[in-house]
Amino acid sequence: MKHVLFIYNRHAGKNKTWANLSDMINTMTEQDCLITAYPTQYRGDAGDAIVRWSSAFDQIVVAGGDGTLSEAIAGATRLPEPPVIGYIPVGTTNDFSKNLDLPLDKLTELAATAVTGVPHTHDLGRFNGRSFLYVAAFGAFTEIAYSTPQKAKNLLGYNAYILEVVKNLASIKPYHIKVEWEDQVLEGDYLYGMVSNTTSVGRFRNFPPGNPDLSDGLLEVTLISPIRDVKDMEEFSRALLMTDPSILNSMMTTFSTAKVKITAAAELLWTLDGEAGGAHQTVEIEAIPHAYTIIHGK
Repeated sequence: MKHVLFIYNRHAGKNKTWANLSDMINTMTEQDCLITAYPTQYRGDAGDAIVRWSSAFDQIVVAGGDGTLSEAIAGATRLPEPPVIGYIPVGTTNDFSKNLDLPLDKLTELAATAVTGVPHTHDLGRFNGRSFLYVAAFGAFTEIAYSTPQKAKNLLGYNAYILEVVKNLASIKPYHIKVEWEDQVLEGDYLYGMVSNTTSVGRFRNFPPGNPDLSDGLLEVTLISPIRDVKDMEEFSRALLMTDPSILNSMMTTFSTAKVKITAAAELLWTLDGEAGGAHQTVEIEAIPHAYTIIHGK
């Protein structure tokens, strides 16, 4: 029998999710698991709980959104031997789950996969010494993480982000930055920028483009140029509403690198995995190869 620490964030997602909590626990129990359930008590507690107790368990399962999973991975990677993490995505956008080939239709199937799926090792990102799971970003979309109330996120889901961005699109200003990587330098004005290790951001599939490998030791850098005219405004709105980033290809600059330095003319608000990451004028971001192991559906 496998002993599993089941950590869940009861504030993530919609209330109806947690009406099925006992079904999730029962499903894992049916897979010959002995479950200890722990509801997180504060921001960052998922990681702290793993540091405190994971040595007494065979595996960790985390239920929550991208932020909860990010906390858990940050905690796991503080340990000399990070435990294997199973994930039940029940948050607002659940971006990262798109990388894991999970059966997203039923919570019970997700729970079963979390304890019976296939382990894969992934890279992690480091942002000014702080780890992030899949994306560090600034600009047009990131300020929404600071201004959209959690209740609105839970009620409207992804639409909460879209409504806020479209509402403010005309007033979003570009940022002047210098980007340095390897032996190259790029300087200019950009509406949005992200450094990521994922195939999906903001429910945009193939964003960043190119089907990134999450364990190749590289991060993907994506920069979007400013809106210059009505045509750009229309394309930007259409890309958001259709969740199709390819519409913005003419406005995008992309490249892969193990390490990048971004310096802004003034402090920028950053988000890490969709949560507020603070204001910074200079950031150094790098990949941490093969940092953690997480369960995939296949």
